[in-house]
Amino acid sequence: MSGRGAGRGGGRGGGRGDGRGGFPPSGRGRGGDYGQGGGRGQGFQTSRGSGGRGAGRGGRGGGGGRGGGRYEDEFEDAANKAALFMQDEALQQPDQEIERKENAQISDISLSGLSLGDFSLPSRSSYGTRGRPIVLRTNYLKMTTKPGAELYRYNVEIQPAIKNPSGGPNRRKIRRLIELLIASNDQLRNVATDYGKFIITATKLPLTNNTISLTQKFYEVEDSGPGPKSTAYKVKITADGRLEIQQLLNYLDGAAGSGGMTLEDKGKFLQALNIITTRTANENPHIYGGGNRNKFYTYPMDLDRPGASFKLGGGLVALKGFYTSVRTSTGRILVNINVANAAFYPAINLLGLMRLHTPDMANDGRSGLEGFISKLKVSHTYIKENGKNIKRVKTVQGFSRGPNPKYKHDFPLRGNARNILFECTELQATGKISVEKFFAQKWNVRLARPEEPCINLGSRETPVFVPPELLTVEPGQQFGKKLDEGQTRSMINFAVRRPHANARRIIEQGAPMMGLSPTNQNLVNFGVKVFPQMITVRGRILPTPSILYKQANRSKDLTPNFGAWNLAEHMFSVGGHLQDWTFLKFIDNAIGPREIEGFRSMLSQCGMKCNAPTPPSGVTAALNRGRGFEEHNDQIIEKNIRTAAEKKLKFLLVILPSKDAFIYSRVKFWAEVHYGIQTVCSVDMSFAEKGKDYAANVAHKVNLKLGGVNQMLPSDKLVNVLKDGKTMLVGMDVTHPSPGSLEDSPSIAGIVASSDGRYGHWPASMRAQESRKEMIDKLDEMFGERLDFWRSRNQNALPTRIVIYRDGISEGQYHTLLVDELPQIREACMKRYPGGRGPKISLIVCGKRHHTRFYPTSNPDRSGNPPNGTVVDRGITMEKGWDFYLQAHSAIQGTARPTHYVVLLEENGLRADDLEALTHNLCYLYGRATKAVSLCPPAYYADLLCERGRMYLYREFNARDNQTQTTEPKFDWNRAPWLRDVHKNVENTMFYI
Repeated sequence: MSGRGAGRGGGRGGGRGDGRGGFPPSGRGRGGDYGQGGGRGQGFQTSRGSGGRGAGRGGRGGGGGRGGGRYEDEFEDAANKAALFMQDEALQQPDQEIERKENAQISDISLSGLSLGDFSLPSRSSYGTRGRPIVLRTNYLKMTTKPGAELYRYNVEIQPAIKNPSGGPNRRKIRRLIELLIASNDQLRNVATDYGKFIITATKLPLTNNTISLTQKFYEVEDSGPGPKSTAYKVKITADGRLEIQQLLNYLDGAAGSGGMTLEDKGKFLQALNIITTRTANENPHIYGGGNRNKFYTYPMDLDRPGASFKLGGGLVALKGFYTSVRTSTGRILVNINVANAAFYPAINLLGLMRLHTPDMANDGRSGLEGFISKLKVSHTYIKENGKNIKRVKTVQGFSRGPNPKYKHDFPLRGNARNILFECTELQATGKISVEKFFAQKWNVRLARPEEPCINLGSRETPVFVPPELLTVEPGQQFGKKLDEGQTRSMINFAVRRPHANARRIIEQGAPMMGLSPTNQNLVNFGVKVFPQMITVRGRILPTPSILYKQANRSKDLTPNFGAWNLAEHMFSVGGHLQDWTFLKFIDNAIGPREIEGFRSMLSQCGMKCNAPTPPSGVTAALNRGRGFEEHNDQIIEKNIRTAAEKKLKFLLVILPSKDAFIYSRVKFWAEVHYGIQTVCSVDMSFAEKGKDYAANVAHKVNLKLGGVNQMLPSDKLVNVLKDGKTMLVGMDVTHPSPGSLEDSPSIAGIVASSDGRYGHWPASMRAQESRKEMIDKLDEMFGERLDFWRSRNQNALPTRIVIYRDGISEGQYHTLLVDELPQIREACMKRYPGGRGPKISLIVCGKRHHTRFYPTSNPDRSGNPPNGTVVDRGITMEKGWDFYLQAHSAIQGTARPTHYVVLLEENGLRADDLEALTHNLCYLYGRATKAVSLCPPAYYADLLCERGRMYLYREFNARDNQTQTTEPKFDWNRAPWLRDVHKNVENTMFYI
C-alpha cells in the first residue's frame, strides 16, 4: 500500500538505529546501556513516505550531567547583542488593504463586537494614535485559502473506550489506533486528524446516514501486525458539518454573508485549520508532541551534539521545539509560530537515568527517585520469539512497596533482583525463585547490577518486576513535574534567547519543520497555503510618564530612562513608620550594631521613620540544614514568631540561612496567618556588600507593608478617569496547584484593590477554592470587603468608577467570566450603593500566556527588543472586539513578551488612547521596583497574592516530593492549615508584597 505504510508502518521504516547510532535500513535495535545510543533515522519529512515507522526507537546515550553552563545557540550573533532580524533586507510595509479594512470597521457603527452567544464583547471605538510610530515584525505568517474551499468535520467515537488505569483517556493508544485505522482504509487516506476526537477532510466521506462504523484491531508500533489476542475496536465516524472558508473570511472582513458567527462558530474553523496546519508535524515520526497538541519537538540523534539539547541536571535535558496556532484578525487568517522549550527525559538506559537523578541510590529515600521515573514509558527486548528479541513497551509503576496483605504480597520495600522472590512453577516446582535467577534461567540474561532496585511494570495488584538495567527509556517523553531551583536556572539559561536569534530560528528551522510552505501538499490538498515570512505591523512608542517622589520634603518629579530610574537623593512619596520591631536571625552570623544602624539609616534616607529594634541586638535561633529537619525547624520558627507576638512586636526583619522555600513559607504562614506580624525575609544582611540597590529593594517592601506609598504619578499623568480620585482599580487572579501537589489541592483566588486616589496602597482578600476552577468563588464576599475598605478610607464614600484587570483568563473563558464573575461583582455593589445606583465598570482581561512577539525593524533597545512603551493595537489584533498588546518594560535579557489586554466590559467612556495610556502609566507604579513592569500592577499584585496563598499550603502543594505513603494522599479540606485570608492585624495591608 502506498501512502502511510501500516499506520506508521509495521515498523517505522528507515530505522531508529542499531544501538550505536547507525542507520541500517530495517532495524532499530534496542540501544545499548547508558552511554550508547540508538540512531534516529532520517531527518524531517514534509509529506508522507511509503515506509512509515520502523520497528522501534532504540536507546540513546548522553542526556545526563549536572546541568548548567552556557547553551551555545547557532542562531545568536554574539558580537552584536542588539542585532536586528533581517536587517540587511528590504522592509516590507504593513498591508495597506488590511489597514483599510480595519479603518472601515471602526467607522461602521452597525458592526457589533464579538458574539459570545448571549453576550457580545464591546467593539473597538477607535485605534490608538498617541506615541511615536514604528514598524515591527511579528511572529505571524500569512495563510491564504483557495476560493470556494470547503472543509468537512467528523466526530470520532471509539468503543470500548480506551482508558488509563486512572480512568482517563489513554491518548497514546487512541492515537495509535487512529493511525492504524487511517492506514487500513483507503477512504481515509487524505484526512487530517487530531488523533483523538475529530477528522477533517477536503471532500465528503462516503457515509450512509452521515455515519460509518469501522473495525480496527490494535497492535503496537513494534509489532509486525495484530495477534490472536489483539483487541478489536469499533470506530464510529459521524459527520459534524461543513465549513465554508469564505464564510469565515466574510466575517473577518465585516462583510455581508458572514451570518451571526459566534466565538464558538469561529472556534470550529480555527480547530479545523489547526488540525490541518499541524498535519505535517503529526505525521513525521521524528517529531514529538511532548504531551501538547500545538507544541512539537525534535528529539536529536546525539544529545551531546552542541546545540542539540542542554543538560539541566538531575537526569533531564532541555529541548527546543515550536508552537503553532491559527489565529484570525481583521481581513485575514494568520499562523502564530514561536519557539518552545521543555524538559525531557533522555532516551537512555533506565538504570543510567536513575543514577543521574540520584547518584547515591543506596542512601536516598525512595519517594524522590520513584516519583521521578513513575509513569515513564520504557522498553525491553529480552523476550524472544522464534529466536528473535522482541521489543515491548511498558509503563513504570514504581518500586516494590513492601508487604501488602490486601494483595497477599510479601515483597521487600524497594526490593532488588536478589531479595524479591516469587513462585514460578515453570522453572521451580516448589518454593520461590529470585528475579535474578528467573532472568538467568528463563531468558539467559546475566545481570550486571542485581543489587539495584527492581522496577514494577505491572500493577500494584499484579506486579511484574524487571531489573532497570534491562530497560530503556522511550524517546520524546516530556517531564511534567516541577523543576528544582537548579534545573529552573538552567532552563532559563537555555530558553532565554535574543530577539534576532529567536526570529531566525522560527523562520529558518521552525517553518520548514512544521511544513509551513505554500508548496506543502499536506496543506495544498485542503486549499490552504502558508507563506514562511513574518508579517509587519504598525506600533507606537507611548510617552514615558514622570514619577512623583519627594526631595527635601517637597514633591519631586523623576524622569525614567529606558523604563527605569534611580532612587538616589529621592524619598518615598509617603514614608511609613517602623516601630515595635526587631531582627529574627535564623543563622548565627556577624550581624551587629553596624548592620542594624545601616538598615535604619537606609530607611531614613528613603523617607521613613525607624525606631530602634527591641531587643536592640535582635533574636538568634539557628536552624538545621538539609533534608529531614523540616519539622524541627518549623517548631523553632513557630516558637520565635509566637514569642515576638507575645511581646507585642509588629514587624520582624527575618534573616534566613539560605534561599529555602520551606523555611520561607513557614515564616510567612506563622507570621501572617497565626500571629499577625509583618515580615520581610533576607538571606544576607550585608547591605554594605550588596550595595544600595539591594538596600533600597528591602526598603520598598518595608514601606508598602507599613502602609506607605513608594511612588505616584503626577496629576498631569493621570488619565481623566483617575483625576478626581473616585476610581477604584482592582486586580483579580486565580492560581492552581502545581505538579507534585496533593490530589484535589485547592486553587487560590485573590483580589487586590486600590484604597484611595494615590494608587499606591493595595490591600487584598484571598480564598482557597475548588481545585483547578478558573472562575472565582465567593467573589461577591471578597469584592465587598474591598469596597468596604475603600469607603473606610474615603470619608464613607464609595467609588463612582471601577476598572478591573483580570489575569489568567483564556479566550474560551470570556463568556464564563461575564456570566459567573461579573454578576457577583454587581451583587456586591448593589448591596452597598444607595438606590441601586452602582458604579460604572470597565473589565479588562490581561494575559502573558500567549506566543505573540515583536521584533524591531530599526532602533532596538540595548537587548535588541522594541523600546519600552511599545503598543500594538492593529494588524494582528481581534477582528471583533477591543484588544491591544503592550510592552511597557525593557527586557533585561531574551525576547520581550508583551502583555495582551482584552476589554470585556466598558462603561466608563474610555477610548483606545485613554485605556492604553492608563495601563502603560500604571506599569510605573509597581511598588517593589524602580522600573516599569511588564504586567499592569493590579494584576501583578493579584498574582503575588495568590502565590502567597500557595506558600501557606506549601506542604500540600509539594507533598509528593516528600511522599512516603503507599497510597496517593488527597487534600483534606476539614484539616487544612489554611483556607482564607490572614490575621486581622495584617488583613488590610500589603502583607503579600
